Amino acid sequence: MDLVVISNRNARWIAETLLSGNGFEIVDIQYKVFPDGEHYVRISDPAKVEGQTAIVLSSMYPRQNDSFIETLMLADAARRAGAKRVIGIITYMAYARQDKLFLPGEPVTGKIVVNALDYYFDHIFVIDIHSIKLINSKKFTNLLFFDLLVDRIIKDWRVSNPLILSPDKGALHRAKFAAEKHGLDYDYLVKHRDRITGEISVMPKELSVKGRDVIIVDDIASTGGTLVLAARKVLEAGASRVFVSVSHALLVGNALEKIKNSGIKGFYTLPTLGLKHNDPLIVYVNYGNELLETIRKWVQVKG
Repeated sequence: MDLVVISNRNARWIAETLLSGNGFEIVDIQYKVFPDGEHYVRISDPAKVEGQTAIVLSSMYPRQNDSFIETLMLADAARRAGAKRVIGIITYMAYARQDKLFLPGEPVTGKIVVNALDYYFDHIFVIDIHSIKLINSKKFTNLLFFDLLVDRIIKDWRVSNPLILSPDKGALHRAKFAAEKHGLDYDYLVKHRDRITGEISVMPKELSVKGRDVIIVDDIASTGGTLVLAARKVLEAGASRVFVSVSHALLVGNALEKIKNSGIKGFYTLPTLGLKHNDPLIVYVNYGNELLETIRKWVQVKG
């Protein structure tokens, strides 16, 4: 099986973390920015790509716009260098939260990104896209690794009577995925506002958290507001401990400080971004073996 890896700048450390030493050659790329701001990429040794299955590994955070155009440029460069096929692994897809028209006159930017990827790649593996409804092409495979995140939490903390919760109904499929892999209970949180006092309460739709270790799962932790509110309300309702597992830990602004002050015992995430937060609270879980197995199976089927 002939596979080579081409990573955009954000994803270089991800490539080295997940793929290095697993029979994949990470191809060197030349990058530069012209004085007028336009970008340039070049595969340093195109002969290494010719006749191979080229994997373009890309994280579109940070520098979302630059990373997006780099991803397309690398796919085009691989194709022109004679790659047998070009596969995309998008560890974080930018603009996926703009998945519909919220106000008249807006674009659906997530759809622009998806359509462009669909054009340039033979197949695209996305790590936990925010909105699955953006995908309407058989070229896309959405991958979840919450089973690995939850498994690590269970082992690290010896959790008792765990309950998997998503912060809202829209993320319930993530909680279900993690829970069913381990035979655990799962539910989603519902927000209620008291019409008289205005006080907001957050409670599971059906199950009680009292005396249980709760693991909240979600795709993105950005400002941290949703996770912090959920954690505090769950603890107030009698949960023993609260842990968090998210696919993408953006943690912008003072999000990390808010999370550290919320009572959350452990914060588990994946290497999906072009940055890494160095803090004792945050644990990065390697999903390289599972990702490689998925890719190899796909390549074997395609021949």
